[in-house]
Amino acid sequence: MMNFRLVTHVFGQLARPRRLAGLTVLAAVPGLVAWIAGGGESTVDKLDIYDIIIATVSGATLSIAVLVLGAAAMRDERDSGTLPFLYLSPIPRWWFATATWIAASGVSMLVAAGGWLVGWIGLGLGAGDWNHAWAALPAYLAAAVGYSAIFIPVGYLFSRAILVGLAYVFIWEGILTTLISGIAASSVWKTALSIFADLRELPRDALDALGPVLPGAGGGVAKLVGVVLVSLAIFTWALRTRDAL
Repeated sequence: MMNFRLVTHVFGQLARPRRLAGLTVLAAVPGLVAWIAGGGESTVDKLDIYDIIIATVSGATLSIAVLVLGAAAMRDERDSGTLPFLYLSPIPRWWFATATWIAASGVSMLVAAGGWLVGWIGLGLGAGDWNHAWAALPAYLAAAVGYSAIFIPVGYLFSRAILVGLAYVFIWEGILTTLISGIAASSVWKTALSIFADLRELPRDALDALGPVLPGAGGGVAKLVGVVLVSLAIFTWALRTRDAL
């Protein structure tokens, strides 16, 4: 059984009110932009604008928000001097890695849901449609889970984790997976977006953000499971071989 105390400890470390509020505001930027951009447009156009902005902007804002959380998951322990004490507990390293990911994913999903909520409210008030935005919520949550798995080991392995994470977001996901079709499926956001595209018929400009990745909720979930397993394996290896200090 997972060490519940470890999960709640890491969750509490990450879920500080000011951090949560700031990162939720960042995750809410696409929904807010869609709300503003849809002003004065027809209902159909407002729905299309929402889909396009969510598909093209949310990947960047949400990934950065989760990067901050993922990088902090072990850094907070190291900075407070409690990480060596956690290491002394009789917990297998893979358990430790999984508990950290569960906690960070939980906080990241709170941020993602809060960011999505702003767009849902904006679309409901602006277009009078309170159902359209629901299809985007699974994509937000899936991306939060996937990015958490990637950024936790980045935060543990690199002293300048934020810079490394930003390089991943803007160079790997933003440029390389767009230009090189063979690695497009490795993008967490494109994978999450494939879930959105399977649940909602997206306009062409939104579908363009998928590139060669095909819509499909089942395939998207399967790929994210693979990302999580690989990332947890790397994190477990790092916990076994790297100095806790």
